[in-house]
Amino acid sequence: MESSFPLKPLPWQDAQWQLLMQRLRNDMLAHALLLKGVPGVGKSNFAKALAACLLCHQPGGEHACGQCKSCELVRAGTHPDLLEVEPESSGKPIKIDQVRRVNDFARKTAQQGGCRAIIMNPAEAMNINAASALLKSLEEPGGDTFFILVSARIGDMLPTIRSRCQMSSFAVPEPAQARAWLARRIADPLVLEQLLVLASGAPITAMAMFDSDTLALRGRLINALPELFRGRLTPVELAKEWHAGNLVELLAWVSNWLDDAVKLQLTADESFVTNQDQLRMLSYLAGKASAADLLGLRDSIMNQRQQLRDGANLNTQMLMEGVFSNLLELVLR
Repeated sequence: MESSFPLKPLPWQDAQWQLLMQRLRNDMLAHALLLKGVPGVGKSNFAKALAACLLCHQPGGEHACGQCKSCELVRAGTHPDLLEVEPESSGKPIKIDQVRRVNDFARKTAQQGGCRAIIMNPAEAMNINAASALLKSLEEPGGDTFFILVSARIGDMLPTIRSRCQMSSFAVPEPAQARAWLARRIADPLVLEQLLVLASGAPITAMAMFDSDTLALRGRLINALPELFRGRLTPVELAKEWHAGNLVELLAWVSNWLDDAVKLQLTADESFVTNQDQLRMLSYLAGKASAADLLGLRDSIMNQRQQLRDGANLNTQMLMEGVFSNLLELVLR
């Protein structure tokens, strides 16, 4: 795995890196940067590598040298001129008190004699008061202060924040690049390919799935569904087993299966199916429910998933009972 504080961008980020390095050399790099793009493509990695480069006392080529005192402090997580801001816990907002600390930090003189770097990730997690409090610092940053905002959902950010930032866009890399990077970490090419499909091509997401043994977990759920459909397990029993896991990920699996079942029903062409390892179950669902019912349940599940991602305090036992009950109802109609 990459260093917890990487000093270089990922292989598929070269174009974005070169552009920012050119701006830096020409003294045209904005003091407020917004790195935007889908989750799992390495925006956080890029932000950290950029911060390290900006703070480095003797950058080697176009990256942080990794040897100077500044780089040592960055890697140790103790650099006094680097501030990382994130929600206090997953799904929670970045609060106004955190932004006030950012503003105080931005007004100070760099202790290491260079610049200061502030990474905010995810930037869309700022609540309205926090975002409003940040505006003045973005408009009038202290000397040699760089804000690096990271976002997968810039539509959730205040337009006034976005308009004050120089944007860099990050997309899913080419499959060959993603495979090459993952192959250094995942030996089995079949596992690699399956993870990349589940991650919608995002290598960082695929790697996280590998580390958390997602395929085994997904396999357990797949094996449990026939038991639900045959009446050997009730929705309540199944929900007791699954309500405490990573429901954002689990609901994504179920919604993708429903989406695939619709594709199979409408086209009768297996090549359109994403989850190729589940053709038997998908055919079963496609034969039991209408496309409208399948899509209706998919949309409902995606809505619940988004609520969880936004930090909603849902009763997860009841949520999963509802999901499994609705799945069962589809096949019993």
